[in-house]
Amino acid sequence: MTQDYEARTIALAGMQQCLAQVQQIAWHGSYDAATVDPCLTSLFIEDPESYVAVYGGVDRIQEGLNVLASTLGQDTNKTAMERLRYFATLNVLTKKFLADTNLVSQVSTTLNILQGEIHDLQSQRDYVLQRLARLYQNTISPFRPQLIIHGQANLLTEAQHSNAIRALLLAAVRSIVLWRQAGGTQFNFLVGKSKYLRHIDHLLT
Repeated sequence: MTQDYEARTIALAGMQQCLAQVQQIAWHGSYDAATVDPCLTSLFIEDPESYVAVYGGVDRIQEGLNVLASTLGQDTNKTAMERLRYFATLNVLTKKFLADTNLVSQVSTTLNILQGEIHDLQSQRDYVLQRLARLYQNTISPFRPQLIIHGQANLLTEAQHSNAIRALLLAAVRSIVLWRQAGGTQFNFLVGKSKYLRHIDHLLT
């Protein structure tokens, strides 16, 4: 897979789609399955032919592209700033995760096992979310700085919501790994906003 701004844009859109759904769950207690599923299935795609193939096509990351455009633009509302903070922390955690080759191998093995158990995501979604949440909790959560998710306290403490949030955070880490593999850095994220926005426009047309 190539290292260019289009690949980085696709990976960031996948990440933003995950984080937007995390916020939806944390603040409203719901998520859109059609939007969440490409995030979850991205965890099981190995050696894809392209970055967009990780998510099943551009049409499956439409929300992520729109959210990314909002985040990169002049939108400085609380929701957009919250996503930027989550991304900054997850990027640090992802770097630490990638430095631990044994942990990377452990996650890969667990995902391969889980993939073999999934026959129908729609009917097994709760089970898949639970397993992915446990994997995130056991592998990514112990790293510091701790990622604090903001939302309604009564929603965050419900198991079904916390499982979905952790599963989506694991999927967000997957997208950040892809972004880094495509040459993404915190520096070019900050200085290359106009390039990202041009590629978003191209992908949305």
